[in-house]
Amino acid sequence: MSTTGTQASGTMTGLNDILKQVYEPALNNNIVQDSELWDLLVEQEGFEVSEGPDGKQINLGHIFAGAGGVGYMAEDDYLPTPSAPVIKQSSITIKQAGGVVELSGRTLRRVKQGPAAFANWADEALPMLAQRIAFHKDRALVGAGTGILCKINGTPDGTGDGINAAYGITGLENAVYTMLEGDNLRYSPNADGSSPRANAVTVSAVNYAASTIDTGGTTPTSAASGDFVFLGDANLAPSGTKDPMGLEGIIDDGTNVATFQGLARATYLKMQGQVIDSTSLSFGGVLSEDLIDYGDSLAHQRGGGKPDVLIASYSGIRSFWKSLKSDRQIMNPAGAYTGGKKTDGLKMILGDRTLTLRPCRKVPDSRAYLAEKASLKLYRIGSGRWDDTDGSIWNRVVNSTGRKDAFFAAYIEEYEVACKTPAHNIKFTSLTPA
Repeated sequence: MSTTGTQASGTMTGLNDILKQVYEPALNNNIVQDSELWDLLVEQEGFEVSEGPDGKQINLGHIFAGAGGVGYMAEDDYLPTPSAPVIKQSSITIKQAGGVVELSGRTLRRVKQGPAAFANWADEALPMLAQRIAFHKDRALVGAGTGILCKINGTPDGTGDGINAAYGITGLENAVYTMLEGDNLRYSPNADGSSPRANAVTVSAVNYAASTIDTGGTTPTSAASGDFVFLGDANLAPSGTKDPMGLEGIIDDGTNVATFQGLARATYLKMQGQVIDSTSLSFGGVLSEDLIDYGDSLAHQRGGGKPDVLIASYSGIRSFWKSLKSDRQIMNPAGAYTGGKKTDGLKMILGDRTLTLRPCRKVPDSRAYLAEKASLKLYRIGSGRWDDTDGSIWNRVVNSTGRKDAFFAAYIEEYEVACKTPAHNIKFTSLTPA
């Protein structure tokens, strides 16, 4: 689909063709239609979901140590002195994702009436926006809740600008998988998005091989190497407090997120996720069965956790598969197997559990997350919806000059991701790309 113009410009471009020509049903809109991570955790296998009545603060109770005292006694000795329990509350607030599509009044009337509309604009445009939001829900679920997509690598000029440090974390790869063509961006010299550079830009191309982006040959005023990149536009300023929390922040020892859900991780150690350097203990940076089994053991020994899903980059999944092929053969790759690889995803047996291995393109190559879904929780206020507060999803565009013959529709989704027991989860770092 072509873009629909902007309210500020007063023009609606790219709509004439779709009204004058007959199109076959769109099989591929050239928009990445993936829900690799959100679909796994929320829709398919589901971590716990709690429906909330409003957007107020939500408190989560944590018992870090139970009350009581234990000791061995001599005859006629004193009873052990009980200690007080260690109970604290953490808190989260519901975050809100939004999206807008817009079309001219003439187009809306023609689409509704039918004779001039050879393709139903709404059936095409609205799902495409939902797909873009689905992409960024996945992206946020990998990040650290900061809203940072990446950093600018080198002096930008709007053409072939280098990007690195996915999620704003030095050394993390796959920065080009944190955005889509058509995303509006704001740059800031600060990690919290404060004092953003003047003027927004729009991604016109993503060069995956070179790890660069084009922004139409334009850049924000005074943009510089090292700037942090956020979603945002002329009216929507970037801020690290707006994004929901993701795995980089949940499974963290305090390096990325020192205070998690309002509690200092240095004080409350069980609020720390467990981080394992994959180059230690002779694992050699390979995402192997041995490394995963070691991580699973630590999750249980140190936190009592039982992980049931491993989320990795496609490079990590290749590394795992290569490590399997080196020491075994599948003699009869029939049934659910193609060329020896299971077609519905790789599985691994961990004691009495089956571990699902899921690739996600937004995960950096050097990372993998061994997660216990039961320890994660989604708080949301209903599912995503087209806002029809005024009785219709379509609202008339009004600017400082007056009412326009144009309409927009707004998509709203309210949710936040939390974790009561981060110590049940493992993050593998320093994985070698395969």
